[in-house]
Amino acid sequence: MPTFTSVTSPRRAVARGAALLALLLTAGSATATATGEAATDAAKRPDSTGSATDVAALIIGIGVGERAEPPRPMSPVAAPVDYGTAINGFGNERGRPHEGQDMFAPEGTPVVSPTATEVLETGTDGGRGNWAALYDAAAKHTYVYMHMSAPADVAAGDRLDPGDRVGLLGCTGSCDGPHLHFEIREGRSPYAPAIDPLPELQRWQPAK
Repeated sequence: MPTFTSVTSPRRAVARGAALLALLLTAGSATATATGEAATDAAKRPDSTGSATDVAALIIGIGVGERAEPPRPMSPVAAPVDYGTAINGFGNERGRPHEGQDMFAPEGTPVVSPTATEVLETGTDGGRGNWAALYDAAAKHTYVYMHMSAPADVAAGDRLDPGDRVGLLGCTGSCDGPHLHFEIREGRSPYAPAIDPLPELQRWQPAK
């Protein structure tokens, strides 16, 4: 029969340490109060740091806060989306390279920055339609938006927060039905090697 070793997580260790400290401080306070000395001393000290419970809560808060995970990026489409079929995904299912993921939603739906980004380029052409490229310095990825209904609402050099609008979903350029063609490219360039964005899109929280 296999044996299992109990492993205490750092967060649980912090909580246990804080609880022990609270008990020790409470016990010490009770003993001193019984002699009448601690109450008098505390009244004379304006720099008292608070109760044992307050101290324990502060320690727990610090321990948990240090390990808090950053929020997940938002979906670049501010509405429920349909990812279509295999030909709308990353790869060669349509007989030629498709370097992004199509995201179908009603025309005019806002498309937004998923994270804190910097706008690298925007433009309009016959293939991409109205498009924009945003750089995420933390992830070291460039996000490319294509086929927006009108020129982008942003310009090169703009810095965007998560959820800031980039433009509106549409069907300009080489397009069949309103959708956002969304790409993730490695590094700081809209022309860098592309990776499959679908796993990331499925992990990201829906935009609000």
